[in-house]
Parts: sequence; structure tokens; C-alpha cells
Amino acid sequence: MFRLRAVIPLLGLLVSPAGGAAAPPANPSQIGVWSTALYAPPHPPSQSPAKALPPEAQCIAAILDAEKAAGISDHLLLAMGFTESGRRTEDRLFTAWPWTVNTEGRSHYFPTRDAAIAFVRETQARGVQSIDVGCLQVNLRWHPDAFPDLATAFDPVANARYAASFLSALRRDHGSLETAIARYHSAQSERGEAYRQRVTGNLRWVAGALGYLETLAAGPGGSAPTWTAAERGRLSFLSGLFADGPARPLLPAQ
Repeated sequence: MFRLRAVIPLLGLLVSPAGGAAAPPANPSQIGVWSTALYAPPHPPSQSPAKALPPEAQCIAAILDAEKAAGISDHLLLAMGFTESGRRTEDRLFTAWPWTVNTEGRSHYFPTRDAAIAFVRETQARGVQSIDVGCLQVNLRWHPDAFPDLATAFDPVANARYAASFLSALRRDHGSLETAIARYHSAQSERGEAYRQRVTGNLRWVAGALGYLETLAAGPGGSAPTWTAAERGRLSFLSGLFADGPARPLLPAQ
């Protein structure tokens, strides 16, 4: 819900004028000012991504694509992805997890989209409304019209593109990227500032680990969404190498 070059100041992270997000923009009809591509509806799940990817690669690939479409430089959205849905898998891969749900202050990581959807429906049946879902943990209470259904909400491409457009709207409405990042998480100043600092910390890690993340996003070498033993071994090595480097991912509380 929250989440080896010098880091460029945040105000310079965008080429031009994506935890949960706490409140919708003032005028949702104008979402998306970085790129006209953001006005297009999200791709349906059947079109994302073109190559089948294992779960640990899907958020990274979708966020990288959303950054390109939105004109976001220096991988700010990727740093936010780790702040929102970051985890270390059982085989020691650091990634952002597509089947993440945060509710009542706790992050839950599910093995499949269907399992995540079932949990959300059970939680809603108990009367809980504030639920963050997907790669960028879009809040279903504050963004009821973001997605047509839960399947789309958990689609990494749709989730990342909506998050990018929402952050864009926040920056437009508040005039500051730092404020936009903070308010993506919370309108309460202290909580928002703590979130912004975590994003800044993750930005340092992403900058150093970009080679690993791009390798992860590329997916397995074959056509099937399954890593070979050699590929997974290389990824585990790279993940561990950057985990022990100057910066370490700041992951959500579980």
C-alpha cells in the first residue's frame, strides 16, 4: 500500500508538464497530461502483455511500458511499484507482485489472480471498502470507476497505466511532483511525506538494479512463461547482488 548513479531531484524526473492512492483527482475526466496515449482506455487483459510472462515479471514489464507511454523518466513509477507491491519471492527474487492486495493495514501476496480476486470479494462481503489492488495498489474505494471489473484491476498493464494517469492528474492539480507522490498515498501530510521518502529510497535501488529489472521484465527465453534453471539462477544471483548493494528495496509491511 505504501511503496549506481546519483538520484536526480524529483522535480526533474519527468520529461514533461502512476498503497494505495488516497483520493481521486479533482477532475477525473482530464486524467493524463503527460501523453495523449493516456487518454486511450487500458488494454484488455487478453492483449497484455504480448509475450506470456511469469508473475514476477509482469508488473515490471507493465510499469516500464507505462513509463514510456506517459513520458516518465528515471523510472519513478517503477520505484513506486516497489513501494506499493514490492516483495522478495521464495526463490529470492525482488519484484513487484501483480496479485497483491492491501487491506486493513496489511499486504497479502497471492499465487494467482483468481486467488487475489476471491480474497477481495470475500473482504468486500465483510463490509470492507478500502482495498488496494495490483502492481500500483489502486484503491477500489477512492477509484470506483478506474476499472470495469476486478480482473481488469489486477491486469498489470491496466493497473500501471491508470496509476500513471492518476499521478499525472495529481501533479497538475497540486503543481508539485513531490506533493503528487505524497498524495498518491495519502492526503494526510505526515503519511504522505513518509511515503514520498520511501519512494525516493526505492528510486536509488531501482537506479542501481535496472539491469536486473530489465532482464526480469524480458521474461524467459522460450515461448512458455517458465524460466529455465539457468535463467532463474542468474536472476537469483543478480537479485541478491543488488539486495546487498548500497541501497535495498523498501518493501511494504506484511
